[in-house]
Amino acid sequence: MDKRSFLRSAAAMLAAASLPLPALAAMPRPTRLLAGWRSTVDLTAPLSGAPGDYVGVIEIDWAGAAIRLQSALPVSSRGHGLLGLADGGYLALAYRHGLWVMRADAQGKRAALLDLAAESARVSGGHIELAADGQHFFTSEIEPKSGQGWVSVRSIATLRKVAEWPTRGMDPHQITVDAQGMLLIPNGGIRYTPEGRKDKLDDMDSSLVRLNPVNGEVLGQWRLRDARLSMRHLAWNETPKGETLLGIALQGEHADPERRKEAPVLAVWNGKDLAIPSQSPLGEGYTGDIMAGPGGGFILSAQLSGKALLWHPGEAARLTLIGEFFRAGALSGPDEEGGFLIAGEKGPARWHLREKAQMLAWPIPMSPDNHWKLLEA
Repeated sequence: MDKRSFLRSAAAMLAAASLPLPALAAMPRPTRLLAGWRSTVDLTAPLSGAPGDYVGVIEIDWAGAAIRLQSALPVSSRGHGLLGLADGGYLALAYRHGLWVMRADAQGKRAALLDLAAESARVSGGHIELAADGQHFFTSEIEPKSGQGWVSVRSIATLRKVAEWPTRGMDPHQITVDAQGMLLIPNGGIRYTPEGRKDKLDDMDSSLVRLNPVNGEVLGQWRLRDARLSMRHLAWNETPKGETLLGIALQGEHADPERRKEAPVLAVWNGKDLAIPSQSPLGEGYTGDIMAGPGGGFILSAQLSGKALLWHPGEAARLTLIGEFFRAGALSGPDEEGGFLIAGEKGPARWHLREKAQMLAWPIPMSPDNHWKLLEA
């Protein structure tokens, strides 16, 4: 890892967030992660494919300080949305404005591939979520000419669309399901040109929408006061008092570079109200991922500033630095031993409130995407 890479000590985090001290965890077992990445070298046997974009399964043996690529499938563009399946396989979706959705089997081999362009004029919104019946999944999609967002309901078996609903906004991102089975979707609110460039940012209209997945009925829509804050990625958590919170990662799109750099990076929705709890500039206006953190809080990866940040509801006005390393990105956790995983350009890190932080180097040159998913060992 480079000299700038580090994770802050658990003692400092406990003091900063006023968190209870957890029991000492066991030695972490190997972690399996579904991930997308770009590699600048050929992947040798038993993996196949030319340099480029891949989706597959990575195993990290923290105790043995080793990383193994269990499977890797070459894809035609950056993979972004990821979803593990009960049969050991997985689904993957292209990054925003991409054109493919794929299903792989438990052996990591491609089982089905769908070209979105052959189905309609829409492109990928980059995100995917499992439906309650376990037989279908949701994809966020964008109509390129208008920028309008859609959520499609698709069959896991065939990948084909069986229903679709407008998201009541432009540029939809991550999809999640609440305790009642309803969909929560953040519309990023950004219009793009056909070439994928941001356009007419003065007309931004970002919103959080709650939809009925059965008929597309809008059950609620929430906006922030600052129209230049784009809502993008989501994570659920429950506070010690039993309050369920949805953390929303933000991206500042202000015309003034200084204002953009100082923009807040977290919004929180409690089921009724949408608010920005902290005005801290530590995230420098952009977070690439968000996950549930200790004590009912959230951990965010601020890629532009190279920081991993902790928000805790006990100190809602504050963001605390827990790590700093080059292009902090994909997040997942907690694992079975209570560790939180953070991907960086140079390698992954594991942060724990009680244990010494760990960092490893990737086995080959590879740039991980913004998101990955924990799989059962």
